[in-house]
Amino acid sequence: MLIINKYLIKEIFTSLLGVAAVLFLIFFSGQLVGLYTKAAAGNLQVDTIMILLGLKSISNLVFVLPLAFYLAVLLAFSRLYRDNEMVVLLACGIGQTRLIMPVLRLALLFGTMIGILSLYLAPWADDKSRQLVQQAESTTDVQMLSAGRFREIPGSKGVIYIEETKEDDGKLRNIFIQRTEDKTNSLIASATGYQMQEEQSGIRYLVLENGFRYEGQPGTEDYVVIRFKKHGMRLTDQGLLSKHKRYKEKSSLSLWQSGTRFDIAELQWRVSTVLLSIILAILAIPLSKTSARQGRYTKLGLALLIYIIYTNLLNVSRVWIEKNEISYAIGMWWVHVVMLFMAISLFLSWPSLKHIFSRHKQRPATS
Repeated sequence: MLIINKYLIKEIFTSLLGVAAVLFLIFFSGQLVGLYTKAAAGNLQVDTIMILLGLKSISNLVFVLPLAFYLAVLLAFSRLYRDNEMVVLLACGIGQTRLIMPVLRLALLFGTMIGILSLYLAPWADDKSRQLVQQAESTTDVQMLSAGRFREIPGSKGVIYIEETKEDDGKLRNIFIQRTEDKTNSLIASATGYQMQEEQSGIRYLVLENGFRYEGQPGTEDYVVIRFKKHGMRLTDQGLLSKHKRYKEKSSLSLWQSGTRFDIAELQWRVSTVLLSIILAILAIPLSKTSARQGRYTKLGLALLIYIIYTNLLNVSRVWIEKNEISYAIGMWWVHVVMLFMAISLFLSWPSLKHIFSRHKQRPATS
């Protein structure tokens, strides 16, 4: 039986490597395109792309690995049915129920690994990614104030042009700014300016000196001219963002201690990825039953449909928790109960299990 277990685990791992590689490349290519798009727009430095890809890959593994393991178990058992190896095992007295235990042990080990990723490594990677993006955006804001070029203002519709930058006093000379805010066009022309940053909030400003501000619609006589000695323009909200972590970037312990509905929903989602991987692996065993004529990929469409329904129900439950439409005790757990009940029902429909239960029913009572 030990040889059979090793053989079965080898088949699962072989399928797992292939499926995980394909899924990971799909997620990886999507992240790569998004990061290069930001780099092309000037919102991200090229030298940080590979670091961000590595960090985002850790977060993607939380979604890739449960699906990959689910499909790996399905394909491994389907191959046993297709090549009639399952028939040979049954003929040798190795029942289908005895093949469940190595898969369950492997699923528990795999679920533990996903739990470490989901509860600890993925939030850490998301937090580091946010910090890198903020640093890159801060560098972009500094580059925006370089002289001699028209540059887009981050986070707003407009451009800025600085004719000259003095390195001795840090002053900017002959500044031109065009912005569109709330369907109102504004032009600002200033003789000098400089950068400043608030110590408490960390927000960076561009302070303009001795200039004019023109507001109105082009081609109309309805406009306003304002002359100013000093005029401040906020460049970034980095300071505020760095002090406020999104719930996806919070540690699991802080989510537990917080107790808000958004944090509870995120914490239940992280735990759900562990239960998802285990229940899907259990579900894949009876779902893989096919005949030799049907082929290895016959149940693949049905398996993917079940996965989509499973994850969509979890997402719906998460929204219900965030909207306070369902209690935390019910939360996402009801979805796992339903899917586990489905897996048990499929197990009971196996011929070998039917035979076992029928024998117990037909056994006469002893006096």
